[in-house]
This record gives sequence, structure tokens and C-alpha cells, in this order.
Amino acid sequence: MALCKLLTLLSIIAMASAGMVVHESRTSAPAGFVSQGVAPANDMLTLRVALTSNNVAGLEDKLMSLSTPGSPGFRQWLSMEEVKSFVQPSLETVSAFSAFASANGLKPTVISPNGDWVSITLPVLQANQLFATQFEVFTHPDMSNTITRTLSVSLPSELVGHVDVIHPTTQFIGPNTRLAPASSISFDKRAVAASCNSSLPSGIVTPTCLQELYGIPATPATEKTNSLLVTAYEDEFAQTADLSEFLKLLRPDIPSTTTFTSVDDAGTEANLDIQYTTGVATEVPIEFLSVGGDDFGTSLLDTTTFLDGVATPPSVMTTSYADNEADFGISMATKICNGYMALGSRVYL
Repeated sequence: MALCKLLTLLSIIAMASAGMVVHESRTSAPAGFVSQGVAPANDMLTLRVALTSNNVAGLEDKLMSLSTPGSPGFRQWLSMEEVKSFVQPSLETVSAFSAFASANGLKPTVISPNGDWVSITLPVLQANQLFATQFEVFTHPDMSNTITRTLSVSLPSELVGHVDVIHPTTQFIGPNTRLAPASSISFDKRAVAASCNSSLPSGIVTPTCLQELYGIPATPATEKTNSLLVTAYEDEFAQTADLSEFLKLLRPDIPSTTTFTSVDDAGTEANLDIQYTTGVATEVPIEFLSVGGDDFGTSLLDTTTFLDGVATPPSVMTTSYADNEADFGISMATKICNGYMALGSRVYL
């Protein structure tokens, strides 16, 4: 173990002298994460590398224009290919990373429709050397598995300006991504409030109440080409039988056979999301996407890259999952936001 630490330290010193630039760092792991020591040198890592898009600023300008009433570009949504022209990396960026990968025996795989994400697999020792870092194994009291992360990651100078994110490295995403704890509630039809002017002893907020509070029409939607996507994470699924019972109880005016299209075992949070979405958005076509994995940052990336490749994506997306943005790190948070900006620029009709 001592020899491994020494070799890693010498490698970092050598790389630093060869022109390494600190890409992202943090002084310590977030609360709850405890280092169990350096990661074994021969353990294999699969890292996702975000290549710099060729014109994110231009895409942001387009989105601002198409979403601003009175702008010449208002509602001039972009096609899939037009979005790709902004998001894909430049030939110079692709060439720079390809040269780096080839020189170090890496075989990158493109994992996104827009070509801005690639995946590489390499041993811990090589990752430590290439990115002037030291990967460690971390535990968290609320997580059953360990994770391999680092507190600092650097780029060789020839990749500066060509790589936005290396993930997972300094990103520590907590184990619970729900906005609020969900709990099971037992109640019968006689207890259901007719409107927000009534109250339930269990504190249940009904679809009718939400419609009154926010002025959401209770009449059925007429534009069937508009659709609403509900996303769920942590391997949770929604259950059609539970949705049917929910509608019978809280929206008896809607057919209890109303269901959703699954683009992928039920979970409490996923059930909650699909039930209230269906109960509030009367007869709007609903789609449901369950994203696996226990790393929320990766799941958010998987969501955007999946939808990037859908020819006719849903008009609106909703979720009730969240996490502490600071735990993502600036580069990761920015890349995720840019991914959803790209989706928001797409034409849906």
C-alpha cells in the first residue's frame, strides 16, 4: 500500500511538471462521506468525459430569443439537427481528445447523440497518472455501496478548453434524491375533500385543490400532440393499478382506465409523481421514464442524452427529485443545465 501511494505521488509530480492544469477541486468531501483510503491501483474505472460544445453561447442566445415574447425568433423552435450543430464538439476538440486517448492507449466510446460525451475505461493507477489525482474509496452511512472519487482532478494542458467534465471524479451525490420524504397514507373515499376550502385530517393535497390554487383547467386537454413526461430515478417505477385507484378516489370524473406510456416494481415517489400529474393535467397524454442507477448526477445525464435521441420528445418534463447542487461541482452542474437547455430549444410539434 505504501509503495502504491509513493508511485501515485511520483506520477502526480511528474504530470504536474509536464503541464497539468487543475480542472476542479474541493477542500473536503461533503458531510457524511468518509474516505476509506486510496482506491486499489488495479481497480477499473469507467469515466465519462464531456467534450466542450462548439457554441453553447449561441444556443443560449437562440433559447432566449425563441422564449421571449416580441422577439423576432419567438417560438422558432430548433430541430434535432439544429440543436446538434450547437452542442456537438468542434473537429479541433475531437482531434485533441482523440490524440490524447491514442497516446495513452485509451479507446473512447461516444455515448451521446450529439457526440459531446465519451466514455473511457482505465485502471485507477492510470487515471491517477493521466489526471494528476488520487482516487479514494468513500463510504456514506446511508449508502450500502462504496464509491470511488477524488478531491481534485487536473487536465493536461492540451485538453484545456476541450474538456468540460470528467465524471465521476469530484462529484459526491447524496443517497436520497427526493425533494421531500414520501410516506404511505391510508384514507377512504369519505375523507376526500371536495376543494381547497376543506381540509383533511391527514393533510392530503388533492388534485382538485391544486387546480384551484394554480388555476389549472379541469376540462380535458384538446391538443393531443402535446405530451408530458414524468421522470423517476433510483430504479423506481409507477404502477398502473395504483394510478387507477388514485383516479377513482380523487378524480372520479376521469376514467380510471386512464394510463401512461412507459418508455422503459413500482416505487412510492414514482407513483406519487405519475398519480398527481395525471390527476392534475386532465387527459394530457402522459409518458413515464424510469432511469436506473444510484448516482443522481449520472441519471440526469442519462435522461438528457436519451431524450436528445428521441425524434419527437415530450413537450414538458416534470420530476420531484433533487439534490444539493454544491455536491455536483460547478462543471457538472453547468453541463447538466446545458443539457436541459438543449432539450428546451427543441421543436415538439
